[in-house]
Amino acid sequence: MTPGPALGSATPARAGGRYLAASGGGYRAEIYRTSYGIPHIRAADLGSVAFGQGWAYAQDRLCDLADQVVKVRGERARWLGPGPGDRYLASDLGYRALRLVDRARRSLPTLSGRARSMIEGYAAGYNRYLATVGPRGVHGWCAGQPWVGPLTAVDLLAYEQDLAIVSSGRAVLPAIAVAQPPAARPADPRHPRNLRVPPSAVADSVRQSLPGARRAVPGSNGWAIGGERSTTGRGALLANPHFPWQGELQLWECQLTVPGELNVYGAGVGGLPGVQIGFNEKVAWTHTVAQGARYTFAKLQLVAGDPTRYRRGDRVQRLRPATESVEVRLAGGRLGTVTRTLWSTDYGPIVDLSALDRRYGWSTTSAIAFRDANAGNTRQLDFWLDMARSRSVAEVAAANARYGTPWLNTLAADRTGNAWYGDAASTPYLGRAATQAWLASPIGLLNGSDPRQDWLMSPQAAAPGLLPPSRWPQLTRRDYVFNANNSPWIANPRQPLEGFPAVLGEQRSALDARARFNALLLADSGQGRERRLGVRELMSAVLSNEALSSRLLLGPVRELCRAHVEAAKACHVLDDWDGRFSVGSRGAVLWRETMAHVLAVAPDALTSAGPLFGTPFDPRDPVHTPGTPKPDPAVLGPAILGAQHTLESSGLPLDVPLGAVQQQLKGGKRLPMPGTVDALGALDVVEYTPEPGTTVQPVPPQDGFRVNSGTSMLLAVQFTEHGPVAKGLLTFSESIDPDSPHFADQQGLFAQGRAHDCLFTWPAILADPARKTTVVAWRYSGLQRTHM
Repeated sequence: MTPGPALGSATPARAGGRYLAASGGGYRAEIYRTSYGIPHIRAADLGSVAFGQGWAYAQDRLCDLADQVVKVRGERARWLGPGPGDRYLASDLGYRALRLVDRARRSLPTLSGRARSMIEGYAAGYNRYLATVGPRGVHGWCAGQPWVGPLTAVDLLAYEQDLAIVSSGRAVLPAIAVAQPPAARPADPRHPRNLRVPPSAVADSVRQSLPGARRAVPGSNGWAIGGERSTTGRGALLANPHFPWQGELQLWECQLTVPGELNVYGAGVGGLPGVQIGFNEKVAWTHTVAQGARYTFAKLQLVAGDPTRYRRGDRVQRLRPATESVEVRLAGGRLGTVTRTLWSTDYGPIVDLSALDRRYGWSTTSAIAFRDANAGNTRQLDFWLDMARSRSVAEVAAANARYGTPWLNTLAADRTGNAWYGDAASTPYLGRAATQAWLASPIGLLNGSDPRQDWLMSPQAAAPGLLPPSRWPQLTRRDYVFNANNSPWIANPRQPLEGFPAVLGEQRSALDARARFNALLLADSGQGRERRLGVRELMSAVLSNEALSSRLLLGPVRELCRAHVEAAKACHVLDDWDGRFSVGSRGAVLWRETMAHVLAVAPDALTSAGPLFGTPFDPRDPVHTPGTPKPDPAVLGPAILGAQHTLESSGLPLDVPLGAVQQQLKGGKRLPMPGTVDALGALDVVEYTPEPGTTVQPVPPQDGFRVNSGTSMLLAVQFTEHGPVAKGLLTFSESIDPDSPHFADQQGLFAQGRAHDCLFTWPAILADPARKTTVVAWRYSGLQRTHM
């Protein structure tokens, strides 16, 4: 073999993968960048392929991961000050209380050999890239910031735990930071122990995770198509996650190959080695955010006269104090220190929820503890590596049973034509008394002093206290399964799933508009026979930009509209509208405003009988009910006039093209975006959120129809006799560098309703005229290997 470039270099590679192995102790990977900047990373071992992944991710989006490492270390206030409303200080105290870094330091030596090799390799790749360009040479919004620095495998493992608590622990961080026993609360607001976190900030954060809370992001649509409905007779898959378009939850597209061991294409979040949504030669899978509970609160009965002791059955136990000192950047750049005592129990940290209701505060008689089903979850690396190496949906189901997921449903299809759905999200295993208490409480509150309401234990569960696989809802079929963040009840309307624990979601209840439209599209028989689905049809389900509201109601609304002479101009626009939410659609803006007026009066109008439908929901026909579209003139008339007034008062023509007002602000440019809000029942959801994750990157303010979240990735995969064929789209593009050609190139595809080919085979990758190939490598010593 001809010698390759020296270790420690980043140089052009020889095509065809001849230089895979690193001699001696080191990492070596080949990175093939194809059209749209997508990296195909090839190496001789898992550590080296993760090294290449860490390097390539840092090249595209180092800022997003560097920011999160500072966060989980509890060091934001040190670099950025206490933040508005002491936001960064409260975050630092909350993360210190969760002890993610300490847990990671203890857990790293216990990881499987393959997981440890990948996390260490990823950290080395990130660090090697940063050392090559320096903090000032980083591409993106954090270039030159003093907090940008190297990270360790411990940092990544701490961040893995943080990703696991996206739907749980993250929401209660401010409530942890402000929790203090009543005797310790200082009267002087200048007291150094007194946080200035507005109660509204605590309440708004906690509400995000409460049972039944509507979350704009993250969400998803997922379809797994079996051989009976696929155009090839083999499996097919549609992945359509709805994640933020900036910050740490942005997905990143790549392919990872270790010859003979791993070959997976897809996307994932930065800092988590591997691929979280994707496909290999035999299996394709996706995830949707599961509806069920990821935590419980527990009300503790305190001992009279001592608010730091509580009763648990016949015993009295003490709360555990931990004094945390956080450095804070003060005016003029000086560093100060804030010291605060935080409290915890065997369940987890004490929280102060008095911002929601005074009954949920820390009083002389009771306190509230928080227990997280994903506390200390370091199973994700092994889970997604097993997913990437699965050869059938049976093996996908086994991986879910072995490790569970943090907060996700799983849908998968394989080359033999099987489709599988399962809700393996980490969920508290509650007995009857605990379930009844959870259902009766608006916040899912248990009696923490009653041992009968403790989480149950099962030897089959992925971790103590979690629901075991035997209690999960799951379904294997040959036609299809789907999920659109609805409960597990309807994964296929021909075989409803019933009898699962109540903490996983409702049964026999109406689907929301988006979930129902997913089900309707799949059930559409197409001229008396079941419609078969391939890559083109799967992509079109999203990129056609239809919605349940317009599909079912546009015709009846047009008829009603003609009776309102004063709305003649608006009616003419709706007559000419194509019923879609494409960037060039004229009438889409008027429809969205009309529906907004209807839903303001009747929030359940699309899910129950009322001003839009004449017949109620029937659990025997969840796809077609509520039905009989029958717009109420008393509601629709004023709604149309109100929408007309809204547009005219904004100086917009009633037939303004959607793309003229619905835009993403990126790099100082306004980019037209298709799609519409979740409430209207579209698969292609685009919305605005003031907080896309926990990033400190500045977020553009809301302005009209500005969007920054929603359809984040599209992946359609179909298995053929020659292997998988796929098309993909990363709606916010691969790089955060405004000077990169891949900063907004896929936004252009999105606006045009197009997707790119996913180059999976090495002949296709090497034949791509846009290919640029680099070898990245680094030699380590035995002492350097662990990056502690």
